[in-house]
Amino acid sequence: MGHMKGSNLTNVKKQNVSAIRDVIYRHGPISRSEIARMLSLTPPTITTNIARMMEQGLVHECGALEPETREVGRRRVKIDFVEDAAFFVGIEINPYQIAICITNLRGVMTAEARIPWKRREDNFVLSEDLKELLRRIDGNDYRGSVEMLAGVILTMIEVSGVKREKVRGCAVALPGLIERKSGTLKKSTLKAWNDHAIARDLSRLLDLPVMLENNARARAMGQKLFYQGQLPEDFAYYLISYGIACPLYIGNRILDGGQQGAGEAGHMVAALDGPRCETCGNAGCLEELASERAIVNRVKRELEKGRSSMISELCPDWEFLGTREILMAQECGDELAEEVISQALLYLGATLANIINLMNPSLVFVDSYLMKLMKNRRRLVEDTQAHIFGLYNDEVEFEFVEFGHFTGAKGAAAVAIERYFINE
Repeated sequence: MGHMKGSNLTNVKKQNVSAIRDVIYRHGPISRSEIARMLSLTPPTITTNIARMMEQGLVHECGALEPETREVGRRRVKIDFVEDAAFFVGIEINPYQIAICITNLRGVMTAEARIPWKRREDNFVLSEDLKELLRRIDGNDYRGSVEMLAGVILTMIEVSGVKREKVRGCAVALPGLIERKSGTLKKSTLKAWNDHAIARDLSRLLDLPVMLENNARARAMGQKLFYQGQLPEDFAYYLISYGIACPLYIGNRILDGGQQGAGEAGHMVAALDGPRCETCGNAGCLEELASERAIVNRVKRELEKGRSSMISELCPDWEFLGTREILMAQECGDELAEEVISQALLYLGATLANIINLMNPSLVFVDSYLMKLMKNRRRLVEDTQAHIFGLYNDEVEFEFVEFGHFTGAKGAAAVAIERYFINE
């Protein structure tokens, strides 16, 4: 057998390091012998790599395990990551807000900032920097807005007390089509940022590696990385927000698709004679029938026709009408709110059933503000199950993600952890 060439040897070593980090991250605390067994690597390889990580301050020994037998021998010691050995910046920009967080290796936030676009929420105060960031984005000032965003992030790092050298990377989660290789946003609601190399520009300003990811995929990746418990190899993440998406994990890997656009459930045709989609221009897209945007627009149209509803009292200025007011009205038994949301749930359930019938995931996460009401959760499950192929009906589990303003930002941090730490 010939000797392995230097470049190949280097690649193998990198792969080993990534594999070891991945196992420790997902299964730690774990013994060296268990890592060797799971990866089919030699004990010396494991020992050498872990020794190097300990020198770097990345892992530590957590205590001794009792021997599995009565035989005299060295007790195995568990290894785990030092949670605060590295930090990551996660950013989600969606049509409702900008959310920024700094997390440690386990997703625990050490700093956070949130900027709503339109609504000035009760007791919500924006710093001058954040106000200026909004003004520049609203003014289609791409260069200025990226510079302001970088400034906000650097200030957050400084104020958080996290040592600058411990911040390993950053990820930005955006709705729309992402070209990951170039770090470019190709098509999104954030029109000022379309067709710009955002990752490159932000990286230069922060002096950090930066990558872009679709926000629904980032949320799914965050669920995968930070989930408390054992996840099946196959699961779906159904995000119902301003838009709709459904990223899929198949065999423990997120499905990319040929052009890295897999999971765009919002552009599945839900009604052939449906309205024209304002995003893609096709007729009958699910987003135009059942997204939060579609629900709000339909309610507005009904109110403009003179339809009686308590929604008008909850939000006299319809410019600021959102899902929150419609849900409040629904909870109080408002006929219009109930009608519009029920119709949307029918479309959402039928589409989710199609995804389940095609991909057969064991688990479906549902991430939606609409699901704050228990009756909407029950209806979505019922409307989905009504269309599921019989063999799958009892095999699919539904889990509802509790609404949080920083779910997407933490998902972006998970993307950065995967890219700039585990698979470094």
